[in-house]
Amino acid sequence: MKKIDHTYENFDPQKFLELLKNFDFEVQAHFIKDYIVPCIKDYNNVNDQDGLFELYLKDLISSGEFFENMNKKFDVLFKFENLIDDDFCWNTAYVLLFKKEKICLLLNFESVTSIAANDVIYLLDQFNYSEKDKLDIKHLKEKLNEMTKDIWTKVYKNETWEEILKRFKSPEYDHVSSIKFGKKYYNKLHPEALELEHVEIN
Repeated sequence: MKKIDHTYENFDPQKFLELLKNFDFEVQAHFIKDYIVPCIKDYNNVNDQDGLFELYLKDLISSGEFFENMNKKFDVLFKFENLIDDDFCWNTAYVLLFKKEKICLLLNFESVTSIAANDVIYLLDQFNYSEKDKLDIKHLKEKLNEMTKDIWTKVYKNETWEEILKRFKSPEYDHVSSIKFGKKYYNKLHPEALELEHVEIN
């Protein structure tokens, strides 16, 4: 069985939600190691000492495809993206629904092209699916845009927000139908990880 298929079949949503109880933000690579991998039953990297599979998971998760491929357990309700700069920084975001628990998470993934180690995931809100006011697109965009302002006003402390906005290509989040990277992207960037087999350890 391919490692990715084993992952989808053996991922534990309840454990994942429990680990996220006090989560705020984390570097995406650490998020994979500390929050995703522990939720995959019998996961191991005996045939992947270079961590190629975890890099593959990082992209699957930031695009939402990881959870969309487990559609009996999860649903990705709303998707957003913004572009700070073509060659520097962008964000993808979505509302993740845990179907059984009826819990929603608003997640944002900040990616920096020059230094992958600086890619960060933020949990901006956690709420019950019955709280429909929090599932309003306008409300969600406001939460995401507030995060952008909070981050960048700390970076450019001596500038007004209006001055900072002039630096960015598109700081406002757009509601989009998809943020998937697509098969060609994964075939090009993660060919080895796609073919890795799950190894049973007795």
